[in-house]
Amino acid sequence: MELLVCMSIAGSIPVVTCLLLYIIQRGNYNYILGRRLLLIGLFFYLVPVQLIKYLLPRDMFPEGMLIGRKTYLYSSNTLAFWNEQEGEYVWMPSWFNIVIKIWLLGIIIFAIYQVINYWRGAHSIKNYIFEKIEDTEDNLTYYLIPDDICGPCTIGLFRQKIVFPESFPLLHPDFIMVYKHEHTHLKNHDNLVKLLCLFVLCLHWMNPVAYLLLYLYIDTAEIVSDSVAVDGCTKEKRQDYARLLVLEASTSDIFPVVWKNNLSGHKNKKNSGKNMKVLKRRINYMMKEKRKGWLQRGIMVAVSALTIVTGAGTTLAYETSLSSDESFSDVFSDNSLDTLGFNCIGYDVIDSLDFSESDSVFISSDGIPKSISESEEPYALCTHSMIDGTFFTHSKNSSGGCTVKIYTCKRCEKCGYMTNKKYNNTVTYAKCPH
Repeated sequence: MELLVCMSIAGSIPVVTCLLLYIIQRGNYNYILGRRLLLIGLFFYLVPVQLIKYLLPRDMFPEGMLIGRKTYLYSSNTLAFWNEQEGEYVWMPSWFNIVIKIWLLGIIIFAIYQVINYWRGAHSIKNYIFEKIEDTEDNLTYYLIPDDICGPCTIGLFRQKIVFPESFPLLHPDFIMVYKHEHTHLKNHDNLVKLLCLFVLCLHWMNPVAYLLLYLYIDTAEIVSDSVAVDGCTKEKRQDYARLLVLEASTSDIFPVVWKNNLSGHKNKKNSGKNMKVLKRRINYMMKEKRKGWLQRGIMVAVSALTIVTGAGTTLAYETSLSSDESFSDVFSDNSLDTLGFNCIGYDVIDSLDFSESDSVFISSDGIPKSISESEEPYALCTHSMIDGTFFTHSKNSSGGCTVKIYTCKRCEKCGYMTNKKYNNTVTYAKCPH
């Protein structure tokens, strides 16, 4: 299987598991476990763990699990996501190819737009910062901005900051709970994780589950932060925090939906119904007492471990291109002269070759000659369909004759990529018939 397909399958397994657990458990769904599953999926989406088996000693695996020693990746073949049989084309209508390219372009534009929007919003907030507060007694560190700019939030990817409106700490007695919420975002590096989720969309744009990863993480990050904020609080305190969530949900915000690392979550008039459902889900989850027994922890560990093992199992499904993609410039001697060699073709075929267009000609197994231009370059993205054939080079001699060298090689039917050239024979003519 192709490397990118295996990576996409491995990353989708934890995300789908997370979605199924939510659908089955509903109100009893554990968002902390869900976040771990999403992070596992993010890891498998971005890290090619399938290549590990080629870095380990061969004795560690049963015979037949690994392929031969001479295995090399076709660099232009790793981005393919469909399979094909040897010698066959992958046919696609032209309109479908156009749709795929437009879809991919749309995903890239979406990611760039979101990153630029976040950068502009974070940069404008940094310009408004006028004071840094360090409360050593409660171990709090945050920055103040004027009111009416935005609500409490975290900004930055690596050098993160917690930002509050100037009057917020004074007006809200539950300020410490809000700080815990924002500090959890900071501790979990949610801004950076969301940026990686955007990268997953660009890399695995053909996989619909990759889109779930981003939006599941957006809601999960907020609910996990709420859970930490109310941890150890009384029911009354939780109710006060819930009212604060409802109050903040009515205020405006400068960040786009993807970067909602703040107290209020999503604020969008067009999706107010959906946003209220998210807010209701957050409040219901934080009002429940969480079980922290060994059984609950054991289930979390077991599900996480099973998901990791299942995702890593795609390592066994991945195989590199079978043996020997040798450079075409490296010539090896081949005295065996197989059925595609010189003896099969004969002098009459060589005499009839047309070298007027190019001094290089390729003849496939069907016997049809193809002039090979020096300017011909293989496509950068091609699922190679290699066929065996014979390659001829022609050069004129000063005496009026010519020399034809004969090689066996492999050539892609679609893009013309050639490899594995082996020298067979040389034919010299006293008078050039070509």
